[in-house]
Amino acid sequence: MDLSSFVTSLGSWPSGKGALNRKLAQAIQRAIASGVVAPGVRLPAERAFAKALAVSRATVVNAYAALVDAGWVESRRGSGTYVRRGSRVMHAAREGVAATSPLFGLISHDRDLVIDLALGTPYSSGLRRELFTLGYEEESALLDDRMYYPLGLSVLRQALAKRFTSIGLPTAEDQVLVTNGAQQAISLIAALYLQRGDAVLVEDPTYFGAIEAFRAAGARVSSVPVGADGVAPGVLRDRIAATAPRLIYLTPTYQNPTGTVMPATARKAISKLSAEFGVPVIDDAALADIVLSDSPPGPIAAYGEHEGLLTIGSISKLIWPGLRVGWVRAAAPVVERLGRIKTAFDLGSPLATQAIGAKLIQAMPEAQRLRGEQLRPRRTLMAQLLKRHLPEWRFRVPDGGFFFWARLPAGDARELAQVALRHGVLILPGSMMSAAGLYTRFVRVPFLADPEVLRDGVARLAGAWREYQTGASVARHVSAIA
Repeated sequence: MDLSSFVTSLGSWPSGKGALNRKLAQAIQRAIASGVVAPGVRLPAERAFAKALAVSRATVVNAYAALVDAGWVESRRGSGTYVRRGSRVMHAAREGVAATSPLFGLISHDRDLVIDLALGTPYSSGLRRELFTLGYEEESALLDDRMYYPLGLSVLRQALAKRFTSIGLPTAEDQVLVTNGAQQAISLIAALYLQRGDAVLVEDPTYFGAIEAFRAAGARVSSVPVGADGVAPGVLRDRIAATAPRLIYLTPTYQNPTGTVMPATARKAISKLSAEFGVPVIDDAALADIVLSDSPPGPIAAYGEHEGLLTIGSISKLIWPGLRVGWVRAAAPVVERLGRIKTAFDLGSPLATQAIGAKLIQAMPEAQRLRGEQLRPRRTLMAQLLKRHLPEWRFRVPDGGFFFWARLPAGDARELAQVALRHGVLILPGSMMSAAGLYTRFVRVPFLADPEVLRDGVARLAGAWREYQTGASVARHVSAIA
């Protein structure tokens, strides 16, 4: 595991009371016990680790010393600090559950101590409660049903097909696969098209969950830059020629994290590129329904449909993430192949969840209205807060989606994120959204929380920024003297 991923896997370790070195030692011990760090692995070098955590080297030295005393690690003169292979650690590693995903570290923070200005997990949209329940006859029909539906319940697939048709992409039921959220949709597509060592082309920056899914499939992840209008078709053509990808992943509508919207002409050109090179393209439309200004163009598949175009989405962002209802819209043969893979995963998504999902799909226009009424004033508030408390940061106000993509005037957002945790706020460094580890001066900032939480969160972040600037200035001064 690289240093950045290891730091992220420690979660919100600085939060709460107590000395930093003690809290750091406890976080590393939890990482060892849960399998994040295997026996025999060398821990990060003290100086580099301290810089990544934005703490003094003494904090890391003392934390390592405490772990040595407790028998979790051992120090080898001239070589470094290693996780012990002794029986205690080996037993913990066998009993623990490996959690190497950086995403795991983000979602496992203490919500009572830390304000989340990192993740894109929305509150409920406020739809009528009866839409989330099933009537007696509906429940009885499900209880009497002993079948598995790897492709999804017909009523939900029909509702999704009707929804796609209404936005300009004619769709039949056999072109829809129901998944456990958009994240599973990405993983299923990766399993269908990718073998270990294959190249996959993603935006830079992009949704970090997609990067993880492709790397979990053993793919080589290459990137194509995102401009003011998303990915440019000409640049994409050059990257296809250079990397020979087996799969392309794009978020053309309210791109995550930049918020850009790809023009219709570019979508049509990318559809043609997919056909010309025979490379499947994933259009991740998970945020496409979060419209806060003008309506965006339709999915890429609406501009020249062929078997290589797949559109994915979910109700998580628009309605509620707790149901885990997602989908893939593709050519019928592709859907059938994906369904065979999904059968091996879980035999099909939960029936009750899908039945509720079918009702919610029909209520999507109402959900869009409610989500817009909820988010527009919060978007305005977040812009005001950033300008007031962090005037040096630069950003543009997005037309949809959940995020501001803010650029720091200097420094490293990964280090700032560690200082921010000590101030009780979780932020997402831009490098986590980059397969190449770029965008170290960027932060993705969501505007999803209640207004008071946003105010408190930005105030804490501003305090962290002031502390970080002071520390960075001192470090530069010491380095210059040395």
